[in-house]
Amino acid sequence: MSIRITLPGQLSLLDWADQIALDLDPYGSFGRLDNKDAWQEWAMNILNTSTIKGNFPVPYDFDDWRDWAERFCQEAG
Repeated sequence: MSIRITLPGQLSLLDWADQIALDLDPYGSFGRLDNKDAWQEWAMNILNTSTIKGNFPVPYDFDDWRDWAERFCQEAG
């Protein structure tokens, strides 16, 4: 499945999370990430409540949000 999704690039975590919520809007409704320390829970919410299918990486397997985001985008694209 190919989804048009924003790469994290030079965005901050909170900016990227806001953009991803917009990118994935057709696939479900996702809450806003307000606490940077809760990124893994927020990411799991995306995986658990979206209608997108794929072999997406589990955020708890990553210490750095950007590493997870890159893998997530690779799988989505």
